Amino acid sequence: MALIKRYHQAECVGGDCDCPWRLDYRPQGLAGPRKRIEFPTKKAAEKHLATTAHKVARGEYISPEKIPTFAKAGEEWLRDKADRHPATVQGWRVHLKHLAKLDNLRLDRIDVAAVERVRDELRANLGAKTISAVLTTCAAVFKLAQRRGWAANNPAAIAERPRRAVAELTVADQTDESEKGLRAVRPDEVLSVDEIKKLLDHAAPGLYRTLFATVAATGMRPEEVYALKWTDVLLDAARISVRRSLSWSRGLEEKGRVRPKFYEPKTRSGYRTLPLPAALVAMLKIWKLQSPHSEHDLVFCRLDGQPLHRSNVLRQGLYPALGRAELRSANVKTLRHSYASGLIAAGAPITEVQHRLGHSNPAVTLKVYSHWFKDADTGAIDRFAKGFLGKSKKSGQKVGTESARQRRPKSVKLVTV
Repeated sequence: MALIKRYHQAECVGGDCDCPWRLDYRPQGLAGPRKRIEFPTKKAAEKHLATTAHKVARGEYISPEKIPTFAKAGEEWLRDKADRHPATVQGWRVHLKHLAKLDNLRLDRIDVAAVERVRDELRANLGAKTISAVLTTCAAVFKLAQRRGWAANNPAAIAERPRRAVAELTVADQTDESEKGLRAVRPDEVLSVDEIKKLLDHAAPGLYRTLFATVAATGMRPEEVYALKWTDVLLDAARISVRRSLSWSRGLEEKGRVRPKFYEPKTRSGYRTLPLPAALVAMLKIWKLQSPHSEHDLVFCRLDGQPLHRSNVLRQGLYPALGRAELRSANVKTLRHSYASGLIAAGAPITEVQHRLGHSNPAVTLKVYSHWFKDADTGAIDRFAKGFLGKSKKSGQKVGTESARQRRPKSVKLVTV
């Protein structure tokens, strides 16, 4: 039987005091352990007793001693993801850092309101899409807690997701026809043909010039180029096979210095074979004679044969070349974007661009490179309209014009009967 009574402290003199109210009860019935919990008011104790009885009746009661904090549950959830790509795991780590306000709270103390308060605080620094991803990770942690018997509900799953704020269009917005809400590549994020040539002319001969030329002429992702093996380069057939990528992300259980790791493409579309321009084949043949020996058989590597790190490529190779060429800021992925925009401008169909870039579906390509598809002019309209706006084969006259000699009606003879 539950008992609620005021628990007077030793120094209390009685009367109208501030001593707490103690709830003495057995949450799981007579066979369960006895618990004593103190509350500031009798009403709070009665509410807790009623809530506990409701949970027990529904089979949702979990002993508080078994319920971990959100931080502990998050660690357990990440530990179950040891087989995932380190870059993906790193993204989840960032999500959990955004949820740090929940770390010290026991899972049963986290409700929808608590999750939505965190959501509202994140609006100051993060976009709606990123916040939604953070809440999805939070919901995944609670799903683990439900499987382990630590939580009966999943407040993050029913918390309302943020949406991109709707704002009145200004004159500038109405003039700009860019796609709102899409992370599309902007025109200032690509280099023109002349700028790419200027960059290659000023890049250090050998490793960096060949590396930048390979990205610019194939559209490969930087991490795919860094993992490229000579056995994947068929110089006689002028083909490159993309089969893996390089990651420097820290593994789940990895301690100390981070080591490079090779992984297969994340999707089936990542596996692809790309054609090589003749000029690039010639560059690669020369580079093959000069390149350092690598135990990994890498096409592009350090002098000791170890894989390249993206920060070193930027700091030692790309940034100095951009400075000497007096070009604007760019990164290695800029060359990939430039390759894609060049294909689109040349009239390549969406499916070809998708395959060359290794995108999972054409929608991704359209989203990222929407500006160039919108402005691309392949001449298809002229070819289509020529069929019905061109010269008539029968008369030799243009459609819609009268012939030079009008056909006059024949005179009608009257016949007397």
